[in-house]
Amino acid sequence: MAKSSSRPRKRRNVEQAKVTLYDAVAGRAGVEGFLTEPKPSKHRDTISQNAGAAVPPEDVLFRQKGAPVRYEEDDIYNADRHLDPSKQQLPDSDLLKALHRYASDCYARVAEDGGEKDWRTLDETALLALGILIEEAAREALGETGDLALLEPAQEEG
Repeated sequence: MAKSSSRPRKRRNVEQAKVTLYDAVAGRAGVEGFLTEPKPSKHRDTISQNAGAAVPPEDVLFRQKGAPVRYEEDDIYNADRHLDPSKQQLPDSDLLKALHRYASDCYARVAEDGGEKDWRTLDETALLALGILIEEAAREALGETGDLALLEPAQEEG
């Protein structure tokens, strides 16, 4: 009787787990699910079957159940369309991607298990809240004209 190891069980759980938008932003999502470690091919000139490229987050988003039909001319996922733009705005997507990447890398380095147990720690709501807090802190620190410190002075023509 062969001993069962925890490794196959872990792999089965990963295969059963649903790819989230956060996995896509972190570069862990492929066309057929989670990207796995590439295994060497038996043939010299072929790529292994599990080798694949990460898919962009919007591809994962539009494949979710209940997502609107994706049209190239209007490639916007407008789940925030019910927000009042004068009062409520979502944080910049590049900021959210950077925050998520930083947190993912931090968990992978700091946690003993490489962050596997913490994969749902920074969920969608928490990431949005963190993005809002960072934007508000930057706005408060810079003040109304603080962004001008980042510009070069105008040169006089003479």
